[in-house]
Amino acid sequence: MLRIAGKSDVGKKRAANEDGFYLAKFSEDAAWAVVCDGMGGGPGGFLASSTAVEKIRKSVEDGYRDEFNKNSVKNLMISAVTAANIQVFAKAEKSEELKGMGTTVVLAVVRNDVVHIAYAGDSRAYLITEEGTRQLTHDHSMVQLMVDRGEISPEEAQYHPDKHYITRALGVASDLDVDYLEEEMPKKGALLVCSDGLSNYLDQADLHRLIWGKDPALAVGELIREANSLGGADNITAALITR
Repeated sequence: MLRIAGKSDVGKKRAANEDGFYLAKFSEDAAWAVVCDGMGGGPGGFLASSTAVEKIRKSVEDGYRDEFNKNSVKNLMISAVTAANIQVFAKAEKSEELKGMGTTVVLAVVRNDVVHIAYAGDSRAYLITEEGTRQLTHDHSMVQLMVDRGEISPEEAQYHPDKHYITRALGVASDLDVDYLEEEMPKKGALLVCSDGLSNYLDQADLHRLIWGKDPALAVGELIREANSLGGADNITAALITR
């Protein structure tokens, strides 16, 4: 049986929360979550993330069927994120104040021992098992490109001053290249989907310490508290699906 829990917090430095999330269960053994981290001046960040979360929620809940195979799940997820991109971009085009607004997105579905992930941006998904924590997503960011080219180490990337520059986001253009992956969900494990307000402060060892073997609601609370205790400079969002 799957258990779910999620929480979003404004953090200690921001005046408003531009993160958005939603998670729910399709059944006892199937669940899903989406996390978006908005960006844009004025009301743009909040509008982008909230619009994307709501459109994805409606697309997934209206479109999902228990009898879906893996390919059908993938198609549903890509379609949901694509539809959200179109809607956010259309809103941005109608207002000069909203031009350029966008949001990261990580959409996750867990069912039939498989984790499905569709994403764009630098919000992340991690798989936590008894052996440790593994990042499933690959940041779409300038700093990640520098790591990929061997210019800086992953350790240097963690605190790089340009870490917030992302190379892909939902809503900033009429088309969006959505990355997709599948991973086996272990018989005992946890999937964490989070914004960079969490991952910027907590490394993989921290995530394992705070999540493994704990009730998901308690773990989510501890993740938020620890990120805030270490600075809380950004909005913090975490969604957990455990079994």
